[in-house]
Amino acid sequence: MEYYLSIFFKGVIVFFSIASTLLAAYSYQNKLRLRTVRLSWGAGKLGGYPLFATVFLLIIMGLSWVVLYQEDISRYPVFLAYMWIGSMWFISSYLASKYYITDYGIVKNINEPSQTIPWFQIMDYVERPKTDGVEYLFTYSEMDKTLMDGYQKVKFFVPRRRYYAVKKIVSLKLENRIEGQYLPDIDLKRIQED
Repeated sequence: MEYYLSIFFKGVIVFFSIASTLLAAYSYQNKLRLRTVRLSWGAGKLGGYPLFATVFLLIIMGLSWVVLYQEDISRYPVFLAYMWIGSMWFISSYLASKYYITDYGIVKNINEPSQTIPWFQIMDYVERPKTDGVEYLFTYSEMDKTLMDGYQKVKFFVPRRRYYAVKKIVSLKLENRIEGQYLPDIDLKRIQED
């Protein structure tokens, strides 16, 4: 029974090593696809770093140091695998939790297409002051929806040190377009009947 448990345990470690590597490669590939990034910053809960991935990596590093200090050679491969898994998880989480502002739009999560909003889809935005920065709330239209149910919202937090740079980009991309628009009288019932 112990032999089968050992095989199962090693199989799980190999599976998670491969899965975490593929996830990190996918995140890195998505980051490379971003064009003309004007600004980016870490949005994780631990000083800009992802909370769980960072804590996991720090715990594994501490335990690995104990194993190295005790010279427990039989456990080296297991902790090496855990270090690899933790590192790949940290890389993918860090890249996914960063906010990116590009010439083409706003990217809140590079691994989630619904968190990427082109500038031309943004209808309006609101700034809400917070204690250590500003929270932006963007309202945008979805391309494949009707006029009545095609609006979504996305919000993200901008730290104080990035606020003026973000404000400048948002002003250049949106304010002239939004302020210059007016809402014409539209008879939605007549449009829907035609």
